Amino acid sequence: MKSISAKMQGKDFIRNYFSFIGLILVVIVFHVLTEGSLISSRNMMNIFNNFFSIGLGAIGVMFLMSLGELDLSVGAIMGFASAMGAFSAQVHVALIIPVCLLTGLAIGALNGVMISRLKVESFIGTLAMSFIARGLTTYFLNGTVGIPLTQRMFDQSYVKIAVFLVVAIVFYLLFEYRAYGKQCRAIGASAEAARQSGVNVERVRFLAFAISGLLCGLAGFFSLVRTCTASSSTGEAFEFEVLLAVLFGGMPLSGGWSVKFRAAIVGSIAMAVMQNGMSLMGIDGLTQQIVEGVILIIVVVISFDRRNTVVIK
Repeated sequence: MKSISAKMQGKDFIRNYFSFIGLILVVIVFHVLTEGSLISSRNMMNIFNNFFSIGLGAIGVMFLMSLGELDLSVGAIMGFASAMGAFSAQVHVALIIPVCLLTGLAIGALNGVMISRLKVESFIGTLAMSFIARGLTTYFLNGTVGIPLTQRMFDQSYVKIAVFLVVAIVFYLLFEYRAYGKQCRAIGASAEAARQSGVNVERVRFLAFAISGLLCGLAGFFSLVRTCTASSSTGEAFEFEVLLAVLFGGMPLSGGWSVKFRAAIVGSIAMAVMQNGMSLMGIDGLTQQIVEGVILIIVVVISFDRRNTVVIK
C-alpha cells in the first residue's frame, strides 16, 4: 500500500510541477544548442513577440479547458479578425481595433451558442467553425490586404507589454477570485453537480467561448499591425500552438479544479522559447511542426490523468 501511495504521490508531483520542470529544461537545452544566443538582450524581445500572441490565445482557451471543452477555431478566428480589421482600415484606421475585437467576439459567441444551446460537441463545432472562418477569409481577401504603415506604432514593445499585463491581471482575477472562474472549474469537475448547485451551465459555457474569441480578435489585431498586411495564412496552426502551450503548462484535458492560471503563462513562455530556439538553429517551419507534434503527444501521455476522465460504456 505504501509503494502504491508513493507512486501516486510521485505522479501528482510530476503533474503539479511538470510545467516548471519542462520550462527549465527547454531553456537549458536551447540555450546550449544555440551557443548562448537564446538568452541575450537582443533576442529577448523576439521571444516575447512569440509569447505575446500565444499567451493571449492560451488565456482564453484556459477558460474553455477548465470546462473540459476544446476550441480548434482560435487560429481561424485570429485570421478572420485580422482580415476584417484590414478591410475596415479602408474606411478609417480608427476602426481597426474595434472591428478586430468585435469580429473575434462575434465568432466566439457563435461558437458559444452552438456548443451551449445547440449541444454540439466542442471538438466538432469549433472544427467546423474553423473551416467556415478560413473559407471566408480566403474568399474576402483573395490574396493580401494592407493597412497604413503608421499603424506599426501599436507594435511597439511597451504597448504590447502593457496590453498583456492588463489582460493577464484582469483574467487572472476573474479566474482565480471571482465566481465565474470557480463556476468554470466546477462545471469541468461535474456539470450536473454544478447545475444542481444553481450554476447556469449554458451561460458559463457561452461566456467562455466569447472570451476566447475576444482574445483571438485581439491577437489578430496585433498580428495585423506587426506586418501591416492580412493574408489567408494568418493564424495558421495557431490553435495547435495554443493547445501545446496550455498542455505543456500542465493544463489537464479533463478540466475541473486542478486547472491553474499559471499553466497558460508558463506553457506559453516554454512554447515561445522552443519556437525561437528552433529558429535560431535554422530549423525550417515544416520540421518545427513535426517537432511540436511529437512534443504534443509526449506531453499528453505524461500529463493525462485517467482518474479524472469519464468512462464511456
